[in-house]
Amino acid sequence: MLDSGDDTLTVAVYGGVFQEVMDEELFPAFSDEHDIEVESEAQPTSEEALTQYENAVSAGQAPVDVAIMAQTGVLKGLNSNLWHIWDTDDFENLEYISDDLVMEADGGVPAVGALSWYINLVQNTDVIEDPVDSWEALWDDQYEDTLGLLGYASNSFLLDITAELRFDDPEILEDRDGVEEVFQELQGVTSQANMWYENEADFQQRLIDGEVPAGMLYSDITLVLQDEGEPVQSNFVEEGSVLDSGLWVTLESTDLSEEARQFIDYASQPAVQDRLAENLYTSPTIDREHSEIDDELYEQIAGPGPDEAITPNYDLYVEEEDWVNQRWEEFITN
Repeated sequence: MLDSGDDTLTVAVYGGVFQEVMDEELFPAFSDEHDIEVESEAQPTSEEALTQYENAVSAGQAPVDVAIMAQTGVLKGLNSNLWHIWDTDDFENLEYISDDLVMEADGGVPAVGALSWYINLVQNTDVIEDPVDSWEALWDDQYEDTLGLLGYASNSFLLDITAELRFDDPEILEDRDGVEEVFQELQGVTSQANMWYENEADFQQRLIDGEVPAGMLYSDITLVLQDEGEPVQSNFVEEGSVLDSGLWVTLESTDLSEEARQFIDYASQPAVQDRLAENLYTSPTIDREHSEIDDELYEQIAGPGPDEAITPNYDLYVEEEDWVNQRWEEFITN
């Protein structure tokens, strides 16, 4: 990384391989083109980051200038007035970004799609040969005590999966009575869960070792493990994998809003999105028509594409956060 100084743009990104690839493929090229120094920082969980940013913004400080935030984090931050609101015409490259990844609020744009990923069903191929590619596996007693599942309502999106699979009606999650019905149905997966994981590294290792030979995991991470020679496979799900995204936000308290604007606009270019996708196996946030990724790679990273995916009801996890978490503990994790 370039030497940091007062005019260095600090960008918070997911740690590990995400940060490594962005340090190689995104930040240096931006710095060369715009003569703006960038320093990356590994971001803690959304919850920790939001607490840190809220304290900083209220004190007029900016520990980072730009950050990638998950959709629920963006919405929570909006409620606390943490993000700079851009005008649509501040950016030249928004036209390439999928409409649902240009968030609009307060008469402007607080967040722009940075990268997307799919939550797939994965397996250790040494232990399980046939593809695990239906969400019905979560209720199937042949997988009793076998699966690693994401540990929170708001990152597993199992409520959304159940609403789609068992009720064929995402709108059932629009009120508490409907959510209760979905929770009762979702309870049926608990016998198949070997672990409810908070840190994906815990499940990754057990998946590789065959100790927990199947479950749900981010497809991009699984493909990286596959490249490293591990006996793992990522399966796009018959009924639709879950599509989730991280978005660029700019702290309201930054002194480098112009540099932040240039960075977000740069990262929204089709060629830059393609480069990240090729190196991270994330799904580009640009519409398919603007991507030059070949069909074979696109299918590997995006399966049948975003139109066939399950899109979470993010508002549920923000507006009903405490209640959903309480019911999750009662019904699911005890």
